[in-house]
Amino acid sequence: MNSCRMSFCVLFGLVALLFAATGAFALQIESGERFVLAKDDVVSDDLIVAGSEIVIEGRIEGDLVAFGGKITISGDVEGDVLAAGGDVVIEGDVEDDAVLASGDIKISGDVGDNLLAACGSFKMDDGSSVGRDAFIAGGMIDVYGDVFRNLFVSGGNVVIGGAVLGNVTLEADGAPRITSDAEIGGDVNYTSLEDIIIEEGASVRGNVNKNLPDAGRKKSDFERFNERLMGFLSIFIVGFILVRFLPVYTRNVCNNLKKSAFSCGLWGIVGLIAAPVVAVLLMVTIIGLPLGLILVCAYIILIYVSKVYVSVFVGKFFLNMTGSRSDSLVLMLVLGLLLFELIGLVPALSGFVGLLVVVFGFGAVLVTKKQMYMNFKKKKLV
Repeated sequence: MNSCRMSFCVLFGLVALLFAATGAFALQIESGERFVLAKDDVVSDDLIVAGSEIVIEGRIEGDLVAFGGKITISGDVEGDVLAAGGDVVIEGDVEDDAVLASGDIKISGDVGDNLLAACGSFKMDDGSSVGRDAFIAGGMIDVYGDVFRNLFVSGGNVVIGGAVLGNVTLEADGAPRITSDAEIGGDVNYTSLEDIIIEEGASVRGNVNKNLPDAGRKKSDFERFNERLMGFLSIFIVGFILVRFLPVYTRNVCNNLKKSAFSCGLWGIVGLIAAPVVAVLLMVTIIGLPLGLILVCAYIILIYVSKVYVSVFVGKFFLNMTGSRSDSLVLMLVLGLLLFELIGLVPALSGFVGLLVVVFGFGAVLVTKKQMYMNFKKKKLV
């Protein structure tokens, strides 16, 4: 499966699940608060949760979609798990696939089918398992659990200490290590500047093949997919912070997009062109240099966060289309970001849509700030 198809399948599945959920059952959304599914509770449908802390101790008979700061799954999920957050811990059993994006991921339970993980650090404990293939990308990667088919790893420091029934394909910045407890049923193909360390007692039934990194090589499908996943996670985290701590401001920006889209677009074009010119003119003089640098930083930040506000606006629009009464800004953000990720898979549309997002988002922020200034001025606060 190439990266485009892989991305499309995962993202389309998320969007389809969100659409089905909004019209099929009451969503359980806890934005900014602790959500707990108690040990004796059973959800007989798909569950979508967004919150600062999410704890799943009960049983879910469908799929689980979770977005939050810390996500702990100690119960069982009969379907797929799609989770993105600061920390993701899976202590229970996932009967189907698990797609995880997080700063830190720890797995001590079992994943029935495939595992796809993108993270800063990853640890799979002894006694845990993946029923089919495992795709892992991150910085520090420790795999002490069992993988019943093939293992694909891309990371900084990689340690393999479990059983892999198929082949191992890995890329590492440092010297990858296979511990004495590891059992590899197939070949080990690795790419690194350093030689692999295979401890005494380790079992590798196939061949061990080394490849040197090629600075000019094309990125693999998995690397490109990992970049998309991490890009989604980064914008989600920024958006989560904005909608969590600035909910009123976020709603005001979205209302301006709805009420005066043309004005937002016009302000966006003017602002995107004028701000760099003004910044350059300011930086010509020593006195204006600090102001110019501040303006450049603000310019870059506004371009980045413009996607957040437009995503919330688009997510709200589609929720209204489905007849959902949910007023969760986090759900709107997630839905909007996923829709834009799907559009990004179409090269002919991604560039044009991306430009529109920046123009209208940038303009809506400027219009909202202008309104805030006028209100403050009216109240004689400035």
